[in-house]
Amino acid sequence: MLKILRNKYLWILVFTVLLSFLLMHLTSPEREEISIAENLIRDIFTPLQSGVNGFRHNWGGIATTLNNKEVLSQQIQALQKENQELKIENQVLRESQAELKRLRSLLDFQSDNLDSYNLLPARVISRSPNNWYRYLLINKGSKQGIKKGMPVISPEGLVGQVGSVSKESAQVNLITDREVAVGAILQESRETNGIIEGRGDSNLLRMINIPYYSPIKKNDRVISSGLSVTYPRGIDIGVVKNISPEPSGLLLSADIEPVVNFDKLEEVLIITSFQPPEAVQGAEDSEN
Repeated sequence: MLKILRNKYLWILVFTVLLSFLLMHLTSPEREEISIAENLIRDIFTPLQSGVNGFRHNWGGIATTLNNKEVLSQQIQALQKENQELKIENQVLRESQAELKRLRSLLDFQSDNLDSYNLLPARVISRSPNNWYRYLLINKGSKQGIKKGMPVISPEGLVGQVGSVSKESAQVNLITDREVAVGAILQESRETNGIIEGRGDSNLLRMINIPYYSPIKKNDRVISSGLSVTYPRGIDIGVVKNISPEPSGLLLSADIEPVVNFDKLEEVLIITSFQPPEAVQGAEDSEN
């Protein structure tokens, strides 16, 4: 008898039969009253069923949350990409506005000086790689009528002079170059003549050969004198920043801050109607 009771397969069979009867009874037409066994089974299975339903509901909420997070992450990535594109577009717009402002200033200066000079605009395409010789390369050359020795300016002031020339480009030697010299005069007093020299390793200029009795003072404006026959008279060069006596005691020298910012120069104007005497003489000799 004990052996039969210990047989697990028997118990499985009994449980299966009872469960079948129970299911048949539960699926039969509804009755007003249920048996004690049915009530007991319902009490046992109801919490389990509630737990299963609660888990299903919570899992649905978790799945929805995870899905929403993924959608939100995609939206954030899209917004970040759009923001980056807008930043690039804004940068391009600012650069275009800055270029338009420079070109408008260049055009206005050119229009205001039509009676004084014939001006040809050019774009800076490269700069000198060292500080000893200071020059720019522009995108205009002999094909556009550019010749060696022509003065180069900007709306701010004197830039330099055309050096070597090729068909499509030309080198502009800056007034900050050690090999460049410009005759200069004080704009206000008109009494002081001197020579502007480049310092090569600095954007500052040096004005030399100033008489010791000169009324020159700090913040005086310096312009081209026209006496060197290399540059037209009256072009802005810079402002006096410091004055010091020469060892001889007979002359003064001064540090001049140029009005042109050569590091930011992007467009220039070539004065094509002005040529130094040596350039004219060279052209006549080549024709003869």
